[in-house]
Order: sequence, then C-alpha cells, then structure tokens
Amino acid sequence: MKKMCFLFLPAVFIAGFFVSCGTASEDFDEVSFYFPQYEASDFAGGDFPYLTGWNVVSVCGDERIYKTVPAQEKAVSFILERNAPCAVLAFPVILCAGREIEFFKPAGCIYPEQRSLSFLRGFSASVLDEFYSHSILSGTPPDKAVSYARRFNWKKFISVIEQKNDFPSPELLYNPWLLEKSSVLEGIAAGSFSATYLGMKNVRSVSESEIRTALQKKSLILENSFSVPPGADFALFSKYFPFNITGGEKSFTVKYGVQEEFLCVFSESQPVRAFVSVTKDGKITLALNSIPI
Repeated sequence: MKKMCFLFLPAVFIAGFFVSCGTASEDFDEVSFYFPQYEASDFAGGDFPYLTGWNVVSVCGDERIYKTVPAQEKAVSFILERNAPCAVLAFPVILCAGREIEFFKPAGCIYPEQRSLSFLRGFSASVLDEFYSHSILSGTPPDKAVSYARRFNWKKFISVIEQKNDFPSPELLYNPWLLEKSSVLEGIAAGSFSATYLGMKNVRSVSESEIRTALQKKSLILENSFSVPPGADFALFSKYFPFNITGGEKSFTVKYGVQEEFLCVFSESQPVRAFVSVTKDGKITLALNSIPI
C-alpha cells in the first residue's frame, strides 16, 4: 500500500461518520478482551488445524503492545487510556505439520466500542491499526492522530459492516477484507468517508469443488514438489475464517484478478498454500507455494 499523507481537520461533520471531539479523560483502565470462543472450539474439532494460541497486539497512536496467549485462555487484558480509540488484533496460531504458523486473518475489535474479539471485526481493527501507522509515518504527532481518530464514528463503521454481513446477497458471502482498504483509509483521513466505501466490488463466488478441480490439475506438481500422493484427500481453508464454518459445501467470495490464498492440509504430507485467481468469465488459475511452511 502506498504511503499516505494524512491531513487532520479541526472539525468534520459528514455522513454521520464524524463527530465532535470532546475532552478526553487521561485515566487508564485495565480492559479484558474476549476471544471468539465458539470459533476457537471449532478450530480443535473435525479437520481444522489445532489452535495453539493467539498473537495479540493493541495499537493506540504510536504505542503497540504485543502479547502471546495460550489457546486455553478465554481473554487477554491491556491497560488502555479511557475513551482513546484502540485497535486490538488477535492472530490465531495453528499447528500444521508439527509447526506453529499464522494463517488466518485476525480476529479483532475497536475499544471502547467493543470488548469481544471476532473475525468479522478484525477488518475494522486493522483499518484503525493502519490509520495510526500511516499517520505516524507521515509525521503526524501521536496525540493528534488519536484526537482525530476520536472524531470518527467507529461505532457506525462497525455497524455498517455487520449489516452487510448479516444481509448478504444470495450469491455472495460478505468478506470485508476484499474492500479497497487504501480508499477506506484515504476517505477517513480526508473526512470524505461514507458507507459506500464498505460495499464489495468486482467479486464473485467460487465453490470449494471448483478449487478442488483446479488443484487436481496440479497433481504432478503436488507429487514432485510437495510429496503429495496422487488422489490424496485434503481439507481446504480460506484465510477469512468465517468462510470455513458454513454448512454444506463451502463457498468463497473472491475478487476478480486478485490472488486469494488458501491452505490445503493433507493427512500425510506437508500443508500447501494455494493462490487462486478468478477472471470475470469464470476461469480459475491456481499457483502453489513451492516453499514448505
């Protein structure tokens, strides 16, 4: 993503996404954030890779605090400035072929609006995280970045995403990670953000069977480069975790011409990363990671 020069305005009121900035309290609270429990329990069942823990980070202005939390813990705590917008992101650590790796997009939330982490909210948290990062890199003082973040209506931002997730089109499941994040960030920084930024564009649905068919055509590469026997069964996972827990055959929303990463877990061979790209006429191209995980 290109570097952005963020302009902070004295006051902005548009589209309900910006609010006046009141006086902030300098008090700090210890805040507990709860992991997505039902999703965490699903990780350990069936064909899902085993969850070993979470790599968690809280971000506010230029302050980043990292913690590693074992899977059995229900929550993680941070000491945060009261009412200062803070992004909390929790990256699942899974066990694949005897190694711990990060693969799935993070769960997350934005404090003080939320205290429960979810995979849907991970995108919102990542937007605030990158907003702070770009602001500091462009020379904005951390206190000004936090002050401006307070003016943005994160509650409405989160609400619009949840509405789009709850009422998707019949053909397409909503995936906020397919949004144009650079445009979202620029809109927030420039004071021109609106709900239209949160609509998916140039996307289509791809079924698990379509991806499996494309993988079967790579059987020679799988055998020679990854020691995968011909016809070996495997479990297929999207980086966006909610797509992996739908009933019946899995369906994935992908963006035209953009490589989407999937994880193929074989029972007796090393996991393989598959990069899937789809054209508007439905042609699927697939590349495999030649570097062992």
